[in-house]
Amino acid sequence: MTVLTGSCLCGARAYEIDGEIDGVWACHCSLCRKVSGSNGNAILIVPKDRFRWVRGEDHGVTFALRETYTITRCKTCGTPLPAETDARNVYVTAGTLDAPLGSGVRTHLFCASRADWDRDEPDTRFFDERSS
Repeated sequence: MTVLTGSCLCGARAYEIDGEIDGVWACHCSLCRKVSGSNGNAILIVPKDRFRWVRGEDHGVTFALRETYTITRCKTCGTPLPAETDARNVYVTAGTLDAPLGSGVRTHLFCASRADWDRDEPDTRFFDERSS
């Protein structure tokens, strides 16, 4: 069985996921944009019985922005971490994976809320590495 691993930036918190993931969900709502500081939030939806903390489970702080929207971050580095507020699933922030997933975005949510700048311009530049 495949085991995916993930962790926060400082390594204080780490988790494992059993089995394959059927792609990434990208949410473009205004809350996800604010909480990420980016164009949205990329998540993996994982059944609770396939997710487990292996280190630092008590090293997070949860912010309840609304009754139906919380964000948990590492106490040390601030990395947004898996949300466990759902009875059936854990919502894992895709950027915390330690290795390639082997799958891309399969679902975009709240596209009507997408920021007007969330698109490539015709002359967009792409760099494989950091540009000097």
